[in-house]
Amino acid sequence: MGLSKELSVDRLAALVFVCMACSTVLVAALELYWRQKEWFCDKAGDYGRIALCHGAACVAAVAFGFLPPFARPVLLLSIGISVASAPFFGMMAGVFHIAVYGICGQDSIFVLLCQLLLLAAGSMASYAFKEREGRVQAACLLFLFVSGNVLLFSYLGSGILEWEVLLYGIGNAACSALAGGWVHKKLSLSIRLAPARRLEEVLREDFPLQLAMRRFSQAGYDYARRVSELSKACAGLVGADPYVAAAGGLYYRIGRMCQAPYVEQGVALAKESRLPREVIKILGECDGKNALPSTVESAVVHMVDSLVSGFDAMEVETFTKGWDQGVLVHQILNESSAAGIYDKSGVSMNMFLKIRDYLIKEAGLF
Repeated sequence: MGLSKELSVDRLAALVFVCMACSTVLVAALELYWRQKEWFCDKAGDYGRIALCHGAACVAAVAFGFLPPFARPVLLLSIGISVASAPFFGMMAGVFHIAVYGICGQDSIFVLLCQLLLLAAGSMASYAFKEREGRVQAACLLFLFVSGNVLLFSYLGSGILEWEVLLYGIGNAACSALAGGWVHKKLSLSIRLAPARRLEEVLREDFPLQLAMRRFSQAGYDYARRVSELSKACAGLVGADPYVAAAGGLYYRIGRMCQAPYVEQGVALAKESRLPREVIKILGECDGKNALPSTVESAVVHMVDSLVSGFDAMEVETFTKGWDQGVLVHQILNESSAAGIYDKSGVSMNMFLKIRDYLIKEAGLF
């Protein structure tokens, strides 16, 4: 942008400094917000999607720089990051673009105020477009807001209403409303699919945390794979999410790789590896010591882990001498159920019986 406007060397240096400062503040704010709210687990497994949205906005901002000030659909410069993260960050990124326009020679305070209001509207549009039934109304309101602001601030700046500016306002408003709705729809769809893609990623054998588990203990890793596969099968049997259960079973005891307290250490390691929120919740309920299972998937993992560890503790000779595996399954699961471990998980009696029957007849636990 600075080169296209043929800025002097000192202005270019100032522009570089502004870019560095804004980038530092934005990334620091994202990281702090993530540590407090953990929204990356729901929207973006890492910074990739946010970086892509910001990069696209930067390209668009340069292109918009060749348009007349009131014709720039600057609203679009904030909506992408607002959807991918939070409206506050969309507004922050948009203010950066407006600052660049100002350094590059945009000297009207009324143009600046107009664009700041449009950025705020873009950030809030990430909420307005959420409800499918209200998207048409939101687009219409956005059209009126943009065109009205362009006319108002153009009049405040020049003292007259110009037909040319009216056309700019209509074009800006139409582009903002239509493109804003399209960007929101595409990004929202991508975000809805993100948890499934993240689960697929963390279940791959080359995922870094799995590699670390294997290096720490091959026997422990093999145990985790057994729990994961059985949890996936049981969850699918009762209509729960099989992939959440599979990931929960796989990483259920990763705290053992660290020092005690194992549950807290496992949760911390899972957060550091950006595991999905549902999986981290299961790890926080490991063994039911700190918290009882609160979801069906968590209860399934608890059942399977209890059984696999129980069977592993038995000697092979125990079963060769006539022990019925079903007796041990009944004993372990019934004890946990009678203790009320699954009361808050949403597991019905029908679900419990289906899981128990599967583990007795088909699972091949031993």
